[in-house]
Amino acid sequence: MAGSPASSRWLRPRGRAASWPDGPRRRQARRARWRRWAAAALAAIAVVVTVSALRPAPAGGAGVPTLVLAHDVAAGERLAADDLVLATRPGAQRPAAALSSAGAAVGRVAAGPLAANEVLTSARLVGDDLLAGQPDDRVALSVPVLDAATVGVRPGHHVDLYATGTGARAATDVVVLAVHDAHDSEGLGAAAPAQVVLALDPGQAGEVARALSALQAGQSLVVALRRETGQTQ
Repeated sequence: MAGSPASSRWLRPRGRAASWPDGPRRRQARRARWRRWAAAALAAIAVVVTVSALRPAPAGGAGVPTLVLAHDVAAGERLAADDLVLATRPGAQRPAAALSSAGAAVGRVAAGPLAANEVLTSARLVGDDLLAGQPDDRVALSVPVLDAATVGVRPGHHVDLYATGTGARAATDVVVLAVHDAHDSEGLGAAAPAQVVLALDPGQAGEVARALSALQAGQSLVVALRRETGQTQ
């Protein structure tokens, strides 16, 4: 019957918002929903962490400020600020002697031809101490040669120079101040030859200059490494 206690207890109260008892099933359903939301949030965080871990790091490590050439610079030219660009290079892909600020290069003289986009190192510049320890009359002269690296020429070695066309000796027992390997010149689209910077007296410098001017097309100077003093067979 409509007025019996058994049926009236399931009727919603009149005049106020309906309110169902918070029984065990509703609490269990609520907890299940919370667990699903928490599992979804944790799954999303796991995806973000995994993607970040799998993202490849920059090759060679973090970027380091590195000074590069804005365009080709001829040997003997004094560098200006517009000759240089400060770029970012991975630490493992830049020479240990690479310069990292324009202030370290502006005003200094190129010891040999410098190519556009080349990483600039202190060895590519004429330093104030390049002739340190040499006799007062010595001059530093950069000379293009066939690849000097193949005979292991290094600064401090004593070498002779020969012309490939005539075999004439252009210099005898001169000291190497710096060695620059051959490299591609992007601006000119051709390979720049290897260079050796030599300590020469005025007479030797004149002989080398005449030997260079006498070279025909396709000829070059070659460097011969002399045996060190005291070295035996």
